[in-house]
Amino acid sequence: MNNLKRLSTIFLFSLFLVACSGGSPAEGEPNSKDEGATGGEFQHMGVSELETYLTANQGKPTLMFFWTTWCPSCKQEIPEMEALAKSHGDSVNVIAVSLDEKVEALETFFEKRKIDLPVYIGDEELARQFGIEAIPTLVMFDKSGKQVFAKPGVFPHAMLKSMAEELAGK
Repeated sequence: MNNLKRLSTIFLFSLFLVACSGGSPAEGEPNSKDEGATGGEFQHMGVSELETYLTANQGKPTLMFFWTTWCPSCKQEIPEMEALAKSHGDSVNVIAVSLDEKVEALETFFEKRKIDLPVYIGDEELARQFGIEAIPTLVMFDKSGKQVFAKPGVFPHAMLKSMAEELAGK
């Protein structure tokens, strides 16, 4: 019952975040972090690649963030995901999956900004599998690779931290 209350609270808060998400004040500005930047060649993340990834990473939960370079709310969520990876990367995997239609959009984005997360290029099949209708969307997998959460919205670091700790069993 306690887990049901916790999940209900997370769901309601997620709806609130979706309703309130908007543009980032620092939209389009380069990230001040220079270390661990992602850019250059991007690996494809389709359904089979995700299955391979989750199998290879069993025993460690994964948070997968769907985004695009043109989405203001996605740009707002990127620092939150980076903070989570920095604070909890030892206990959870944090990956970003771009749904941009052209790799050139990612290349242009990374000329101006660096992200301290692994970035993959997703496809329509992967987006369809998770019912992605809005971005950003967060999808979470438990230690066995089973999907346990999928909601659109901007999630603050404190909430991501709480969800990551629950998934990791901390």
